[in-house]
Amino acid sequence: MLITTNPSLLTIAQRMGSIRPLIQLVRDDKVNDLQQFEALLSLTNLASADEETKGRIVAEKGIATLSYAMYSDHEMVRCAATEAMVNMVSHPTVLEEHFSDSEKLKVWLAFALDYEENFECARAASGGLAMASRDPKVAEVLSTMKKLGEMVKTLLECGNLELMHRMLVIILNMMDHGKQCKEKMISCGALAFCAAYADSYHDGSMADNLEFSAADRGALKVTVDLAKEIVKLYN
Repeated sequence: MLITTNPSLLTIAQRMGSIRPLIQLVRDDKVNDLQQFEALLSLTNLASADEETKGRIVAEKGIATLSYAMYSDHEMVRCAATEAMVNMVSHPTVLEEHFSDSEKLKVWLAFALDYEENFECARAASGGLAMASRDPKVAEVLSTMKKLGEMVKTLLECGNLELMHRMLVIILNMMDHGKQCKEKMISCGALAFCAAYADSYHDGSMADNLEFSAADRGALKVTVDLAKEIVKLYN
């Protein structure tokens, strides 16, 4: 029920009362992967409710549990844990204790790069980084990561508009923070790509040759607008 029910329809007691047993289920190494997966989906749903619910998940040591589940051998469990963490990004403790830790960030970059093997997890990971990189401390740590340049290049050139969108948001955030974050984006070729991309697709005419659906055309426009904004930040 907790997987699909809109959490806003639950009472506060129902939401809060379900968090501890769900986290315990994820921690329990005696349960099977399906049980862990379903518990993680439920936590993902609950974490989308409000800051109070996120705070309870943090208070119940849920961040350490979700972080541990991201290392699961089971692909779907890893993905569900990542998606749950994405819904927790707005909580200050998550930014401070998880996304500001370079060792933990390595996992997010690795997941984002693995889009050919696990697209859903890569989409979640890149989305989480796009949200977390708005925080200046997270952005500063991210700028020191050895794999950042590879992630920028790979996701910008992957051909998938969803992943490109997320990567462009990360670049925009990094450019906006200035200093070493901005310098890192310039040095890894992000600015040059954005300038060329915006120049190629600025008026939408080249999209006519790509046989895009209406949805893809809309997504393309979003990415082009982001690229333009990034170039403006440099100029």
